[in-house]
Amino acid sequence: MKKRFFILLGLAVAAGAAYYFFSSNSKQETTYLTESVTRGNVEKTVVASGSVKSVNEVDVGAQVSGKITKLYVKLGQEIKKGEMIADIDSTTQINTLNTKKAALVSYQAQLKAKITAYDVALSSYNRLSKLYTQKATSLDSVNTAKSTLDNAKAEMEAIEANIKQAEIEVNTAETNVGYTKITAPMDGTVISVPVSEGQTVNANQTTPTIVTIADLSKMKIKPEISEGDITKVKAGQEVSFTILSDSQTVYHSVIDSVDPANTTTSDSSSTSSSTSSSSSSTTSAIYYYANVLIDNPDRTLRIGMTTENNIKIANAKDVLLVSNMAIQKRDGKSFVNVLNDKNQPEPREVETGVQNDFKTEIKSGLNEGEKVIVSQVANGEQVGSMPRGPRMF
Repeated sequence: MKKRFFILLGLAVAAGAAYYFFSSNSKQETTYLTESVTRGNVEKTVVASGSVKSVNEVDVGAQVSGKITKLYVKLGQEIKKGEMIADIDSTTQINTLNTKKAALVSYQAQLKAKITAYDVALSSYNRLSKLYTQKATSLDSVNTAKSTLDNAKAEMEAIEANIKQAEIEVNTAETNVGYTKITAPMDGTVISVPVSEGQTVNANQTTPTIVTIADLSKMKIKPEISEGDITKVKAGQEVSFTILSDSQTVYHSVIDSVDPANTTTSDSSSTSSSTSSSSSSTTSAIYYYANVLIDNPDRTLRIGMTTENNIKIANAKDVLLVSNMAIQKRDGKSFVNVLNDKNQPEPREVETGVQNDFKTEIKSGLNEGEKVIVSQVANGEQVGSMPRGPRMF
């Protein structure tokens, strides 16, 4: 009898323990992590890497062939418009000029003779025409005189045409002599000198570059905008950027323009490069250049530098803000869970505005200071081990 009593007692204790265990687990409470609805500013940006280029850059080339006898500039030198850059041996050009001048003089001398012959023929024709009216000479004599006059006039006009052509050739030869003196077409800095004294340049097929000059007082930043962001970037938007060598200094400007074609097309300089690049573009990301102009009075910005650019595409000031973690999407609408006075989540529909990577503007549905749930943790659960987002209730 006692043995049976103790067995029943043990079963009762076990049943009570089991009930307590499952009952306590089923009533496990949840801790809500919240933040207050605050007022502030939010902006959305497009981040893009870019490069520095000069706004005004020109290749100064040789327009005549010959040996470079003197090079007046060196890399990095500041130069003014009209200053000497290089001399090209002008022997060939001067000889050509002298030949053309001699031909012109010869034609001018021939013209004098033709004018004299024309005057004689005209006088003879006039005299014979007068005699013919007086029945003092024959019609054949008059016709012969007229033919001689016409020939003299034609020869004179031909020489006059030769003189005009010779004058053009002299002017061209004089221009070519002038081309042997290469001067700067603009103020700027010499950024490239691909030739040296004594080198012979050939301008018969292409224009060989003697130096490249750039105006470094104003630069152009060319951010590369991804295809996914390009429709958001427009002229007039604010831009801030830094350079790799000085990340503490922030430069500010605006978008001047956006290229209509992708970077591959913009960079193409020949048909072959366009063909090869277009075939590779099918397997690589597509980017577009934006153009940002900025003054560079102290010459800190250098051609080829890399820039990190932040383009402001949207912003809102003095608005209600919540963390993005608090926003829930359902059926095309936005919701947040507000912690009410009973410490319970209360779903509420909100109208959102500008959103960046961290904050979202709330246009309606919340009041400043209200608590919104950004996460929740069950009692006994280690915070951070199984992160949970806010649930919809």
